[in-house]
Amino acid sequence: EMEKNLKEVFTNARCLDDELESFFIFVSALIAQNKMQEALEVGLLVSAQLGEPFLMHSNMRSIIMVEFAKTKKMIEGKLDDEFLTMKNMNDNHKIAAMRLMYILALSAFQSDSGVFPLICLRMMQTSLKYGLCDESAYSFAVLGVLCCNFGQINEALRFGQLSLRLLDISKVNKCLPGIYACLYTAIIPHFHHYRSSLQPLELGYNVGMRNGDVSYATVCIRQFCVHLFHCGEELATVERIMRKYDKIMMELKQEIYQKQNFPYWQAVLNLMGHSHDPEQLIGEVMNQQQLLEETIGCKRSRSTAIIYHIQSWLAYIFGNHESASRIMEKRQAIILTTNPPFLSCSLSFVEGLISFAMAHKTGETKWSVLGLKCIEEIEKYATRAPSNCKHKLLVLQAESAFVAGEYQIAQEKYDDAIDSAGKNSFIQDQAESAF
Repeated sequence: EMEKNLKEVFTNARCLDDELESFFIFVSALIAQNKMQEALEVGLLVSAQLGEPFLMHSNMRSIIMVEFAKTKKMIEGKLDDEFLTMKNMNDNHKIAAMRLMYILALSAFQSDSGVFPLICLRMMQTSLKYGLCDESAYSFAVLGVLCCNFGQINEALRFGQLSLRLLDISKVNKCLPGIYACLYTAIIPHFHHYRSSLQPLELGYNVGMRNGDVSYATVCIRQFCVHLFHCGEELATVERIMRKYDKIMMELKQEIYQKQNFPYWQAVLNLMGHSHDPEQLIGEVMNQQQLLEETIGCKRSRSTAIIYHIQSWLAYIFGNHESASRIMEKRQAIILTTNPPFLSCSLSFVEGLISFAMAHKTGETKWSVLGLKCIEEIEKYATRAPSNCKHKLLVLQAESAFVAGEYQIAQEKYDDAIDSAGKNSFIQDQAESAF
């Protein structure tokens, strides 16, 4: 019925303005059906008609670098108050383009096409050129996310905080779920404990559900579950909450985000003893081979990498270091250009543990080199957010000292790691350090 009505609108429309609302409905419907690539293709065509075309190229990274530099040039020298007091946007086509780009950003992110950063940067450029609208606060948040990816962490925090101030000034919470999803997934955990993100993410979910913004609401609650997994909550509590929100995501038909939680949820069940083979992500929630075939077939590289990551972690925990190293190498073959801090930190920690275990077992230098690279990477996060990462860094330093035969230093580092993990309520890592 909806498609019939939309077709009638498109047939009888005399101009783009007559079609716009129908296009928004159509793109949103495609997203709701998990047709992310199709939604993105349709949306980009409409965006071009609104005067915001996107250039697709085989070397997307170069285009992203150029657009990022262009955006930074536009904001160079501006004070915070200058952003907060910009004029309001009054071009209806630009307002429509901003609304469309807000909707498309999630599809672009899921498609791993490289368009996501371009959409984020265009939103910021449009706000700077034409003024503020409801979606402008989101553009500051996603610019902050991109700053993280380029290693400009303090700038990321600045733009994240500006997005919150703009949200407060506007008194409109339409984009709050998207803003909170960005801030409390990719920016705030660089500076504060994962637990500090739980309440805002839950709020983002509740506001999104009230506003009918189901996609961003689901992103918030998915990340809530992932942070809960990482921040040391008791397994039974994590499992109960994941089961609760899995049911809701299933009812909302948010299959992509629902399945992104599956590796974490199945890992929790495995650790609770609810699996015939605790090293394998096979059980009540998922079958690892089936989900891998789906994520690889749909080119969801981040989801594929996370499955391998959790598999390697389980293999390590249960002492199968050779298997863990093989799975780790599959994970490392996947190039991930953008990672939130919780994932980058977890990858470095687990892969560091596996590398030092293999160095101890085989005596091969390559494993020690890989382990030291992981220490170097995790040091960045431990410096800014010791509550999340200091204990992980200490464990890896202890493992490195043990492999080098420096047993006294190793013992001191292990003790410090246990103390740090306990102070910050990372129960699972405290137990791992003691083990």
